[in-house]
Amino acid sequence: MMWGPMRFFLVYILLRSPSTRMRSAMIVCLKRRQGLTMVELAITLAIIGVLVAAMMPSLGRWLSHNRIKSAARDIASCFRMAQMLAVQRNQASTVEINSAAGTVRVLDGGGTAARIVTFSDYKAQFDATRGGGNGIDFIDQPADGIISVTFNTRGIPNEEDGNPIGTPGVQNGERVFVENNRGEGYWVEVTPVGNIRYERYKN
Repeated sequence: MMWGPMRFFLVYILLRSPSTRMRSAMIVCLKRRQGLTMVELAITLAIIGVLVAAMMPSLGRWLSHNRIKSAARDIASCFRMAQMLAVQRNQASTVEINSAAGTVRVLDGGGTAARIVTFSDYKAQFDATRGGGNGIDFIDQPADGIISVTFNTRGIPNEEDGNPIGTPGVQNGERVFVENNRGEGYWVEVTPVGNIRYERYKN
């Protein structure tokens, strides 16, 4: 229940009054004032409006950051899923990255899509300032904008040309770079031995 200035004033008088009759009158008055007045309601709504307006920029930043982080996490999950399918089914599985469509698909050994990640769902896009100018380190051969990374039955990734990714013996692998419209970016990395991780690289 909202207590307006008038109600506080009545309570103050009630507590300070030595007269029993006065106290009884104040109690009756307080009991009659149970609801919100229009002024109290208007003030309450105004305060709520100010608080919501103050929170909107922070809320927008949080939502944008959460979406791009989720995009990176789900791309990493696609690589892990393809790796797991290859090992479990003893059949090579592929992650297909379509730079033009902004999608990442997991294809099982039979070519069936097991999972699809669509960048527009996260308000994200490839970071064209990274990778080979399209936000992707992996080899595109032929240069058609559709890049495949294939995991063999041991869970080791290979480039589209059939060669191992990256440089053997080097810890860092190939990366996919994604960003949102606020300039926040995450990369997803697949190493030559099949380790998969993602990390924020710019604000």
